[in-house]
Amino acid sequence: MSSTPRCNRRTTTVALVAAVVASVLATVWVVAPASAQAESAREQRAQVRAEQARVAAQVDALKGDQQQVAAALGTLDENVRGRQAALTDARRQVELSTAEAREAERAIASTSAQVDELQARVVAYAVDAYVSPPEEDVLRRLEASSAQEDATRRALLQMRSGTDADVLDELRAARQRLDDQRQRAVDARRSAEQAAAEAEQALHSLDQARTEQQAFAEQVRARLDDRLADAAHLARVDADLGQRVAEEEAALAAAVARVPVARGGPSTGAAGGSSRLEVASVKNAPRPPLVTVGGITVAASVGPNLRQLLAAAAADGIHLDGYGWRDSRNQVALRGQNCGWSDYQLYEMPADQCSPPTARPGASLHEQGLAVDFSVGGAFIESRSSPAFRWLAANAARFGFANLPSEPWHWSTTGA
Repeated sequence: MSSTPRCNRRTTTVALVAAVVASVLATVWVVAPASAQAESAREQRAQVRAEQARVAAQVDALKGDQQQVAAALGTLDENVRGRQAALTDARRQVELSTAEAREAERAIASTSAQVDELQARVVAYAVDAYVSPPEEDVLRRLEASSAQEDATRRALLQMRSGTDADVLDELRAARQRLDDQRQRAVDARRSAEQAAAEAEQALHSLDQARTEQQAFAEQVRARLDDRLADAAHLARVDADLGQRVAEEEAALAAAVARVPVARGGPSTGAAGGSSRLEVASVKNAPRPPLVTVGGITVAASVGPNLRQLLAAAAADGIHLDGYGWRDSRNQVALRGQNCGWSDYQLYEMPADQCSPPTARPGASLHEQGLAVDFSVGGAFIESRSSPAFRWLAANAARFGFANLPSEPWHWSTTGA
């Protein structure tokens, strides 16, 4: 029998096996591009909260009514809590995505080792095919000396072919798993990077929300300094009004007490934007020169204007009385009783941190003799529709006095 056909068959077999090996070993790495993500409903809610907080921060905490100020505090607090939740979620997502990436990388290492082992087996089969092509087994079977030997060789050939095919299938499956695991790792790393960026932005947004909240809280604390001190004096003439003012401001104090005091930040007082240092200096401040006009004691500097105002009002049938200056030493005694006796507790600690909430001495224009709480017939002016208020609204500015909108009875040189 000629050897040429056998050589041709051998060459053909080697080529076929080599082609199979090459096709199995060839790798094509396809990374699907990340799909664009639409803005989430959560982010939309965050934007709404941020806009509401921006509007709330514009409320005048010194002049707004109690409901407006309380609502603004609530809105700002909700924005801070929402930003805190977003930061917590973003940090959790960073941890989850990072853990997933690490798990995918461990799986890649394991599958890569398996692929290497299967590739080595395929190469070994290819070499074996070259040395002993399957066709030679067929020729030998034809030359078998017995039917039993022929059946044995046929079974061995089928076993070998099946084993080769199983290994190739395993290799294909392993390579697919490896592709999937690498894509999973890429996606997880990308997700972790995105979550880290979102966490950084969430932290920045949280810092902004807290700064906005603390700035407004400082205004509320300044309001408390003025109105809580007023409540005690109002109660001497009108117990019901004094109690109502005290209760309203106590509710604000409870709300603002949840807001941390800004470290080193200014504490804008009702008395013209005083700092904590200036408020604390009241313990060494001399009593201002005073004068009593129509039974109302005020700073001598505003005495002439007050005299003209009272006379003009009386000429129009409006007979005003009230009180002006009050001694800060009374407030010092009250602060010591409710807050403590250290310099910080007396002059700097926010009113909402005392029990009950108590105004800081020196924070009110009354203590400088620059404010008057007007009354008519022994009752403080509470209604803006009353003749006394309407007269003051139309004429007080001519005499250098302006109203604090949240208190119809309160008029001062600055409107604070």
